[in-house]
Amino acid sequence: MNEILEILGENLDITENQYNAAVESYEAVGDWLSKEGSFLFPYSPRIIPQGSFMLGTIIKPICEDDDIDIDLVCKLNGKPAHWTQKHLKEAVGDRLKEHSVYKNMLESQDGGQRCWTLEYSDQANYHMDILPSIADKNFTVLLNEAFNNHQQLDTNKLAIRITDKENIFYSIMTETEWWLKSNPFGYAKWFFQRAIYSSKRMFALSESVDPVRPFQKEKMPLQRVVQLLKRHRDIMFSSDEYDSENKPISIIITTLASRAYDKGENIADAYINIVSRLRSYIETKLNPKTGQQERWVSNPVNEAENFADKWALVAQKEEYFYAWLDKLEEDLSAIKYGENKGLHILNESFSAQYGNQVVKRTFAEYGEKNRILREKGNRKMAIGTGLLGSVGKPIPNHNFEGNI
Repeated sequence: MNEILEILGENLDITENQYNAAVESYEAVGDWLSKEGSFLFPYSPRIIPQGSFMLGTIIKPICEDDDIDIDLVCKLNGKPAHWTQKHLKEAVGDRLKEHSVYKNMLESQDGGQRCWTLEYSDQANYHMDILPSIADKNFTVLLNEAFNNHQQLDTNKLAIRITDKENIFYSIMTETEWWLKSNPFGYAKWFFQRAIYSSKRMFALSESVDPVRPFQKEKMPLQRVVQLLKRHRDIMFSSDEYDSENKPISIIITTLASRAYDKGENIADAYINIVSRLRSYIETKLNPKTGQQERWVSNPVNEAENFADKWALVAQKEEYFYAWLDKLEEDLSAIKYGENKGLHILNESFSAQYGNQVVKRTFAEYGEKNRILREKGNRKMAIGTGLLGSVGKPIPNHNFEGNI
């Protein structure tokens, strides 16, 4: 089953062409923002991926014609003393509007709550959410040090200050310490430390911070499991039975999976262990602001922040999350059953959980891969299931009459 999960993960991932197109696009945006003559030029604006694109856990939408969401940070090393969040947000937007192409790609001429969104063509099928932010002048050095040093570091040094229209100081405070703090790169450092299972994979940490790193087809088990979990969620909440606005959010799924990961090198074992332990990492804590006991999924780089804070405000969010966990555990049992009953049953189980088309493609690739290995004489079949591997009954090649 491990091979099937690996192929499935590859099929859920964006393609190398999609990845390279996105990198080329956001590099071009960064070049425009930082071009000499731009009013942002003195502050060395730089575009850096964040979120699932940086973590290597991004997945295609169920409908492959839908947009891929790419989260980016526009980091400035400073600002004019009189600038508020509003000034920064508008400065980035105004610079984008000066470009004849980007101006027409903006989702809104006023921008969103935090980001500017660029919508690319139907052929590209992605949009970019660009978050204006201010960081320490030594941020790039600190970032490289953090991701090249495999020891525990103070990730708080990687925090940035961001723009947020709903922040009460949005158009008032010029001092950035009053601005909303975010730490996507500290979180990424934590995630990769959890994901790396051997010294052989340490390269992944230092390369992960490179904004133009090459496409990585091979992923670590934790990355693959997060992709599988996110796809399972998307399939479940694509039903009209649910309000998709309240489906489990990716940051909670990623955080719980990372905490539950036991450093296993096998995707199948990692998936089984993570699914069986996910709910045990949801805590109940006293919220000091409300005085109420609440479900709590703490931000690993800011324990005071609760990723599940909206559960107390919208009961359906918590209800849906536990319904998803129940379904996930039930479906894991179905996979285990299918693994013992043969490929046909396993195929049916996977199709229900991850989608017919992607699973059909996965099993076709699995069959073709094993046909090639069988012809080389180093593939064996597990008696009773038909699953192929390195142990079991030797499989003779097909002859030209179609007999075995």
